[in-house]
Amino acid sequence: MTDMTDGNGSDVVKESNVISGTKTAGSKQVAGKVEQSDQPTVIVQQSSKQSFWVLMAVVTGFILPVVACGLTAGFVFFAAGVGSAFGGTAAGIDAGSGPAVAVVRVEGAIIGTDDTNYVAGAGSGTVIADLKSAEQNDDVKAIVLRVDSPGGTVTGSAQIHEHIRDNVSKPVIVSMASTAASGGYYISAAADYIFARADTTTGSLGVIVSIFNVSELMDEWGVDVVNLASGPNKAIASPYDEMTPEHLEILQVFIDESYDQFVNIIVDGRGLEEAAVRQLADGRIYSGRQALELGLVDELGNFADAIAHAADVGGITDDPRIIEYERVPGFEDLISTFSQAQGRTTASEIKSTIEEYGLPKVEYRYMGP
Repeated sequence: MTDMTDGNGSDVVKESNVISGTKTAGSKQVAGKVEQSDQPTVIVQQSSKQSFWVLMAVVTGFILPVVACGLTAGFVFFAAGVGSAFGGTAAGIDAGSGPAVAVVRVEGAIIGTDDTNYVAGAGSGTVIADLKSAEQNDDVKAIVLRVDSPGGTVTGSAQIHEHIRDNVSKPVIVSMASTAASGGYYISAAADYIFARADTTTGSLGVIVSIFNVSELMDEWGVDVVNLASGPNKAIASPYDEMTPEHLEILQVFIDESYDQFVNIIVDGRGLEEAAVRQLADGRIYSGRQALELGLVDELGNFADAIAHAADVGGITDDPRIIEYERVPGFEDLISTFSQAQGRTTASEIKSTIEEYGLPKVEYRYMGP
């Protein structure tokens, strides 16, 4: 070791042959002097670069969580601003001014709900809210109902159909996409004109109730569920009990009533004889081309054809302005979704699945691919 002095007169020790962290028996510096010692001394040499990187690691470890929290908060407030701007409800998307065709989309499973805000799938409340917006807009001369749905609940389908039939005075033109079956056809029957593609899957006219029975699975896992009910039919369609002949008869009467309702809306909407409709409505699916031959749709065509026809019947001579409606989740939707995700466990997922698929639903729904 060599004792050196810098330009300011302070002592500097330069160790030229010591590796950081190694032990050596030899000298040590005390108050600017070198004393000999028989005890091993640990000599640690830390360069300025090492100190810099240690400092950077500490600073980064502190700053990154702060930045992450800031970005998350910024996103939440931005989404809240967007949600507030649209109120979590419909916002018209259009360009220009003048006579317009409104497009109302029914995409996904039809759900019966009064909620007019953001809903996954085709919530009846959302669709009805869009129809009301189109009806109240004086620029809108006709409405294109774009249907891409396998149907859904009986109530949701009936709510949309009834609103079109009873509360929309403007021409309604249906444009069927890849699928407009069962409840998707049910809501279409209220329209003034129906377009389908040749390869559209439609039909599936009828009612279905899917009942899951997990009694054997429960037995296998040693789980026993006891239903204490006020009457013999209170636990009808329970996934934990076998169906009795009386249960089946009760449900069949319920299904037949919904089926008759379906038949009647086709008879009224399409001007077909009831006997012919009952023959068609045995649950089978039809292609768009078959549906045209059977009188279930009016013309084969794409979305653009439906727009052009809507403009024509609405008295629009030039290219129509298109108004669409979209929804973004509001602040409450974001917070609710985040909270649900945070509290979700395997047990809650299993419970949710049983509730979703174990409870019977009467539906106008196509169950195929």
